[in-house]
Amino acid sequence: MKKSFIQFVNHASVLFGNEKKSILSDPWYSGTVFDNGWSLLFENKKDEILKILKKTSHIWISHEHPDHFSIKFIMEYYEFIKNKIFLFQETQDKRVVNFLKGKKLEVIELKNGEKFKIDEDFTIQVQKSDFYDSALIINLKDKTIFNINDCPLKDENQL
Repeated sequence: MKKSFIQFVNHASVLFGNEKKSILSDPWYSGTVFDNGWSLLFENKKDEILKILKKTSHIWISHEHPDHFSIKFIMEYYEFIKNKIFLFQETQDKRVVNFLKGKKLEVIELKNGEKFKIDEDFTIQVQKSDFYDSALIINLKDKTIFNINDCPLKDENQL
């Protein structure tokens, strides 16, 4: 029997998974963003990040703001992530997808609302929100997790 887990990493970064497969969301672990306007409350140590990356099979980016799509992370940890599968919402401009593909990273674009199988008893579904953001609905064995990130859900109907 596969044991499922949820591990908070930092900011919007969470690791969801089981003993075989896992998704790491929005890895941003060092530096500042938004023209030095934001910084992390703490920065993860490199050995901690490497332990997390060893458990990671997929990396999900919710949207292209730099506190979710960290180019610094991609460049710094490229050797450790080059064999991971990146997941991103389908967009018209393809900026994030083209950047990742330009780095020779495998990327799967997820259509809004379509279920994607990660492993047995482990599926995800992207739910677009507002102009650029997306939430992730994770079905992990008998648990459902709704990771809303920065989605501006203003009322019950949107939820």
